[in-house]
Amino acid sequence: MRDGARQVRLTFANQLTLIRIVAVIPLMVALYLPFGWARWVALAIYVGAILTDYFDGVVARRSNEVTGFGKLMDSIADKALIVSVFFALVGEGSMAAWMAAIMVIREFAVTGLRMVALEAGEIIAANRWGKAKMNAQSVAVFILLLGEPGAAGWRGIMSVIGWWAMLVAVVLTLLSGWSYLRDTPRILSITSKRDQRL
Repeated sequence: MRDGARQVRLTFANQLTLIRIVAVIPLMVALYLPFGWARWVALAIYVGAILTDYFDGVVARRSNEVTGFGKLMDSIADKALIVSVFFALVGEGSMAAWMAAIMVIREFAVTGLRMVALEAGEIIAANRWGKAKMNAQSVAVFILLLGEPGAAGWRGIMSVIGWWAMLVAVVLTLLSGWSYLRDTPRILSITSKRDQRL
């Protein structure tokens, strides 16, 4: 009875991951507020969210609480944060729509593969290409949030630098997407064998 009533306990690392998901709401609100200071609030929220991405991994490893739930939710939290900001940046003209489209399609494709793998009893964690992609996207977004499209002075310069940084992120997105999708035949083979046993 006690086992049946036991609830799933969220580790501190997983709580940090969930905070990153919740942070998307105030971040998007700040990005669309028509006040100059709102941009800096959005930047502060974004930096805070990115820091939770770093600390949840550190906490999970040091406390030996790396879980399948944590790996999956960490990936979902990253995507929720970055894709939401993409929409805002495209809307204001800071980044090209085709850049966002490539990166969002990649996220859907890899997430779909992860779901199929999960059904087969496997968890696909982020590899080095995926981490490099995420780091490049995070830096590019940070630079673009510092800048302003069409502005004069240093903010205009940051906007241009951010555009090129995002282009680098697009290239890494394509490379990381391929590094995951090449595992598709293996995952489908495992899933097919499992289905035949059912």
